[in-house]
Amino acid sequence: MFCNKNKLSWDDFDGLREVVKSLVKEKRYIHTLGVEEEAIRLADIFGCGDDLIKKFRSAAILHDITKEFDLNKQLDICDKYKIKLSKDDLRVNNEWHAKTAAYIARIEFGADDIIFNAIYYHTLGTYKSYALSSKIIYLADYMEPNRTFKDCVEVRDYFYSEIENAKALKEKYNVLDDTMLFSIDKTLKTLIKEKYYIHKNTMKYRNSFINPV
Repeated sequence: MFCNKNKLSWDDFDGLREVVKSLVKEKRYIHTLGVEEEAIRLADIFGCGDDLIKKFRSAAILHDITKEFDLNKQLDICDKYKIKLSKDDLRVNNEWHAKTAAYIARIEFGADDIIFNAIYYHTLGTYKSYALSSKIIYLADYMEPNRTFKDCVEVRDYFYSEIENAKALKEKYNVLDDTMLFSIDKTLKTLIKEKYYIHKNTMKYRNSFINPV
């Protein structure tokens, strides 16, 4: 086992937190706890049941488990778990941790497809319809309460101000999608300003909220 030496299961939240805590710096660990907290809050807003909330918690705890590994270690995990990196992936190596963390969650902790996809797509998003689970972890990562960056604060304020007026579940989903687009556009503006390469999946994800397929 790469990091699950005690053979913990995906729903042993205390054990998972201890593993993550041993692999990341304190600031990252505090962020992880914030994402878990935010994921629970979002799941409650959207009326998710206990089983789904457990999966969101697991995805939140494990989403950055490999974030602080160097590139060689990331590549070792890719080799170990046969993770394929596309040409676009190779140009955005700071996003590899989403893939490596997802595979560790699945192979070492027994995570199912909901947890796997939520982690795998939490940075670049996906134009495929993995629906609520991926959106919740993506957004929880962006606007968890410990994040004080201007964009994060604005997205958080936007969501909670809009969700107050949404009564029906359909209205709440509309707020969720509007907030996703709002956050992705902010990310794109930053990437453009800093002259970073933009992965094609991010553009596809953004466009899926404009023209759903």
